[in-house]
Amino acid sequence: MLLPREKPFLSGLNSYYLDVEKFIQHLQGEIGTGCLYGKGSDQELMVYFDESDIVRGLTQNKGEHALASEQLDHILAALTQRNFQVAVYYLDPDSIFFWGQLPAFRRAKSKLSSNKVSLPDLVFRLNQKNFSGFIEVDVKGRSDCAVLFFHQGERRGGSYYWGTGGLSPADDDYNTLLAMLQKSGGTYSLGYFTSDPVAPAPVPEPPIVVAEEAVPVPPVKLSRIPTDIDHAVNEFLAIFLETASSKSGLDPLLELKLKFIDFVSIYPVLDPYGKACVLHADGSVTFADDIAAKAGAEGIVDCAWMVVEEQKLHKKFRAGLKKMASKDVLQAQGIEVEH
Repeated sequence: MLLPREKPFLSGLNSYYLDVEKFIQHLQGEIGTGCLYGKGSDQELMVYFDESDIVRGLTQNKGEHALASEQLDHILAALTQRNFQVAVYYLDPDSIFFWGQLPAFRRAKSKLSSNKVSLPDLVFRLNQKNFSGFIEVDVKGRSDCAVLFFHQGERRGGSYYWGTGGLSPADDDYNTLLAMLQKSGGTYSLGYFTSDPVAPAPVPEPPIVVAEEAVPVPPVKLSRIPTDIDHAVNEFLAIFLETASSKSGLDPLLELKLKFIDFVSIYPVLDPYGKACVLHADGSVTFADDIAAKAGAEGIVDCAWMVVEEQKLHKKFRAGLKKMASKDVLQAQGIEVEH
């Protein structure tokens, strides 16, 4: 689950001592709008509420999809089975429905370091890709620092540990975060909103299923004639494999595929479930169509360079790329081959 980064209004409570239904009614009268979060040994729950209604209730077992409903039945059922550590967050009226109606999302498995890419550079790249999702930002020496939200590449606000209300659109808060990163460094985690279908869950009430994993789609049959871009990408990949294979114990294709998964929010064409771009066991790649080829070429070049830089093979890789015959084909598409 995704939590606000502000300090809780209340924390350190145990559900064993609470009548949660009455407690939420009390909170509706005291703070008006907010969310109650419960963490158990293998389950989490969250209730978003405004002054008069339950906006949304979520439960999620470890490793499973979350269940959502506007009723409290599944929340109360969970509370009878185990104890939860409970915290309460205040969310102002302008942000409660944003938080309460967050779409399904999927998190990248790895983190980015501010030493590798600055936050403004990352935001610029996400803007170019019309990214919809969030960036969780951790600054060294500080916990639960910030989460920034994006819609079609535009930054729509953020939740900051020093703030209140759950969603600040102020540039001052964003600039404060940038200054902290510049001074202390930190890491970023990407999460992107998916278009997973929303389906009702079974009894007692038909809640909504919120999935954090993309639903596989049927594979696309690849039956096109390779273009100059295809040939150029495969030449690039051959040089990448030759370079990366020189390092003992490194599986270049596995590392590259992991980068595809981690950065699928930036390069959705690389999604292994979509089959628009297929990386074969011999290191070659095929694309479903010309649009996928152009988008996939840019993503493959970026991801390959990430692997190369992590393994400190950049000098050897640059030397190999100087001999690349079809380099101009990619550069003509605005793809920078030699980083």
